Amino acid sequence: MNPAQNPVTELVTRYKAELGSITELIDPTMHIFIRLLELQSSRGIGGDMMEIGVFRAGTASLLAAKLKEKERMFLIDPTQNQAQNRQTIEAFAKVKPEQLIFHVLDSLVVNKWREKVLSPSVPLVRFAHIDGEHSYDGVYSDLELARRYITSGGIIVLDDIFNMNSACCTHAMFDYLRDQPLVHLVAMGYRKAYLCESRHVAGYRRFFASLPELLGQTANLHVRLCFNSWAHERSYVTFDDCEPTDPHYQVIGKRFQFLSEALAAIETLT
Repeated sequence: MNPAQNPVTELVTRYKAELGSITELIDPTMHIFIRLLELQSSRGIGGDMMEIGVFRAGTASLLAAKLKEKERMFLIDPTQNQAQNRQTIEAFAKVKPEQLIFHVLDSLVVNKWREKVLSPSVPLVRFAHIDGEHSYDGVYSDLELARRYITSGGIIVLDDIFNMNSACCTHAMFDYLRDQPLVHLVAMGYRKAYLCESRHVAGYRRFFASLPELLGQTANLHVRLCFNSWAHERSYVTFDDCEPTDPHYQVIGKRFQFLSEALAAIETLT
């Protein structure tokens, strides 16, 4: 399919035209988010969405465009302009007012009092995006909050990973993973980390393994996927930009043009 005629590309193009001035998402991340939501739908994974750290609702608007009729989005941010954000999301995503549930509260407070604040609405979250308060305690608490309400097969996306201006995001994430062995880091790329429950790792791992070909063929975007351990079944992958003619896969410093070559290299050394 011509990338320009791809429905995902069409959505991204409209999103950039309408909300380009307020979004902080880059093109590959936009495509990845939409593809992940479509992957969930194809596998029968339904549920709500949650964003911690809404700001001007740029990311929330893109996510909300994939909400199904009975799904909701929970938006948690103590400094957000609720009226403006509601208008922004509804105008772009064409969702109903009752699908957007705002909490103009600090996420630390929401986590502490979650049974009182959130349980009346009974969230069941399939996609949680965390870009809130960037202290160690704040990030750790936000991961706890998202995990508390994640549905089977859901995914948590954490922002500002390996951003040296917000190093505690990465520190808190790895400490959380150490403390929660049933949560697994699947992939990292463009300063975002993708986490899920360990029993659902295989499905998401296959998605990220196919990412270079998927983005290249459908969006003319080129990324190199890096396998960072010989123990592929127990490790995460990372990805970043590369040139169209560069190798699109890497295994511990060795580069390959095709996924089959990379997996074969792993197989020979495990």
